[in-house]
Amino acid sequence: MRAVVSAAPAYAALARRELDAVLPTGSDLAELCPGVWLLSAPGRFADRSEEMGRTVFVRHCCPVSGEVAIQDSPETFVDDLLPVAHRCLRGVASGIQVQVRLLADAPAWAPGPLATRIRAALAPAGVVAVGGPAEHVLSVVVGAAGGFVGASPVQDNLSPWPGGEARLRREPEEISRSARKLEEALLLFGVAPVPGGRAVDLGASPGGYTALLLKRGMQVVAVDTGDLSPRLAGAPGLTFLRGPAHGVPLPEGLFDLITADLSWDPLRAAECAIRFRPLLAPGADGIFTIKFFGGDPLGIVARVRRRLEDGYHVLAVRHLFHDRDEATAHLRA
Repeated sequence: MRAVVSAAPAYAALARRELDAVLPTGSDLAELCPGVWLLSAPGRFADRSEEMGRTVFVRHCCPVSGEVAIQDSPETFVDDLLPVAHRCLRGVASGIQVQVRLLADAPAWAPGPLATRIRAALAPAGVVAVGGPAEHVLSVVVGAAGGFVGASPVQDNLSPWPGGEARLRREPEEISRSARKLEEALLLFGVAPVPGGRAVDLGASPGGYTALLLKRGMQVVAVDTGDLSPRLAGAPGLTFLRGPAHGVPLPEGLFDLITADLSWDPLRAAECAIRFRPLLAPGADGIFTIKFFGGDPLGIVARVRRRLEDGYHVLAVRHLFHDRDEATAHLRA
């Protein structure tokens, strides 16, 4: 099988180390551009995807079932792509999203109009493609040498966004960019805040996470030594506890979600998350940020993961598109 595999360029070397560790003997990675490889490996795409899903820095993968040469126009490219696309989609006629990704050395085409053109070209054959999320994805990755085409269930791609690049819209009322980081984590990990449920937000200042959870209808206990944004003053459902997460008196009652974006030593931050573990309802989810602070990211993630496993199931640790020098863990009580 072949696949296009993607990571953040700044962490490409670490992603490559992880890939070398999890992929079977006989696999080959050919670099298409920084942070993007063409993988050739034995076995099925779903099996290789499952292995890559255990990594931190691999953001996205999509199968390659055929290639299309670059022509002089997007129209000609789509005409040549159609036979490959129909082969990829055999047996799948609806619930399909078309994702187009243009690599750095690709022709100066716009991905949105190209995806629209592909959807329109598929329609006469009875293939119903949608513009938003769907169960199956037709992936088209275009570089200087040509286009790579493949189809797969969305969960096998590790991320619902092309290349794992979650370009979420900035809302006018956004307090900080951390709101998009949390939104990406919730979508990627399949965590749905429950309206009327309770959340505790550790390291809340200035309130990006808290504001998003309040918007989703949750009651939020926000914990921090710093101030929350004045825009959150008097917000319904908000309780603010001023103090450090490792020492503030524990609130009463059970919580359905814990979030922690603490700018501390990551092991100390893990201790704080564990301190709040008895307050979580069975099966409650957690979104926990692991800061690197210039250290060895893989080593830090391994140590913090072991510590968190004293109180939680660690379901995944991923380097998100909106993460900086950090990774995000999905926890479950």
